[in-house]
Amino acid sequence: MRPSVQLNQNLDDVIRCGHPWLYADALNAHDDLRDGTVVDVFNQDWEWIARGIYEPESPIRVRIWTLDEEEQVNNQLLEKRIKAALKAKPFPNHETTGFRLLNGEGDRTPGVTCDVYDNVAVFRIDGLAAERWLAPAARIIKKVLPIEHVAVRRSELYRGDNPAATWFEGGLDEVEFLEHGVRFLADPINGQKTGFFLDQRTNRQHLAELSQGRRLLNLFGYNGGFSIVAACNGAAKTTTVDLAKPALKDARRIFELNGIPAAAHDFEAADVFDYLNQFGAGKAPFDVVVCDPPSFAHKRGDLQRATESYINLFGRVMEVMPSGSKVALASCSSHIDRTRFLDIVAQASARVSRPYVMYGLWGAALDHSVLPGFPQGDYLQFVSGALE
Repeated sequence: MRPSVQLNQNLDDVIRCGHPWLYADALNAHDDLRDGTVVDVFNQDWEWIARGIYEPESPIRVRIWTLDEEEQVNNQLLEKRIKAALKAKPFPNHETTGFRLLNGEGDRTPGVTCDVYDNVAVFRIDGLAAERWLAPAARIIKKVLPIEHVAVRRSELYRGDNPAATWFEGGLDEVEFLEHGVRFLADPINGQKTGFFLDQRTNRQHLAELSQGRRLLNLFGYNGGFSIVAACNGAAKTTTVDLAKPALKDARRIFELNGIPAAAHDFEAADVFDYLNQFGAGKAPFDVVVCDPPSFAHKRGDLQRATESYINLFGRVMEVMPSGSKVALASCSSHIDRTRFLDIVAQASARVSRPYVMYGLWGAALDHSVLPGFPQGDYLQFVSGALE
């Protein structure tokens, strides 16, 4: 008989609508179950409701894999989900070879994310229970894509004794890939996220359209993703600001890789607030700015502090940019939903008395699938507009 857990709260509708997480306080205790155990989930009336993977030491005690009582949670189901995810996405193609194959919960592979960079697959494993899927997922993906190297990145909080980042098969220092014909480099082991910010692909294209013939300021620019796409699409000049000198060195290399002289663009190793403080109100010498800071809210308890930090930052950006300039702002925290994000932008505008007219609000690129019943998956917010 399969191990089972019982809800101690009425979460039937939430689960049936697709939310894939059950927290420890929603379940009667079952601490005798091991990491990765497949469990049946019953409601308070002992009616079967779902099946998932158990993790005794994680706040997310069960990650739900299926709502079909006849469906078994095994490697065959994993293969079915991987093939479905690949079929649903337009990548890879001749212009784009870097994309998200598995978006964890969004592609119904909870705890398992996989990004592809040309012939390299980089897994992000969230929790010890999800380790059970690493080897079979690598084997399956190599059957459906020409993958030669496999890396794994792990959650810092729930990885146990496993390394934070390592090669599972093969290995290399960096990999070159394409995004809409632009050449990029990713470092699967030492780079941010899985080596690159694939989620901003669509937003890079949008910003490039705004930047044609204009001067772009890219704040928290990392290795210059927004800058290089803008430069390849006709931006007059780009300035990339980031505190990490190695990232800016990589940005210069990526410019040259695309046949664009890095010397024609600026790269500033500086704290963003220090950099902005050199400009008076409305005096920054740029036509377009994008501000894409790291997450300020890693947990729900950070919300109040993070909200104030975003307002201060976005307000300062609006304050120094000239009238008529284009301003794009982003947040990458799942705890900052769209309603809160738009309120932050509105408060920043009000605080510095700079009216802001929105052009649109976007999220992550289309290969970052989201379940409608799982709002935490819609973590990326990106707005663009103009200052009056």
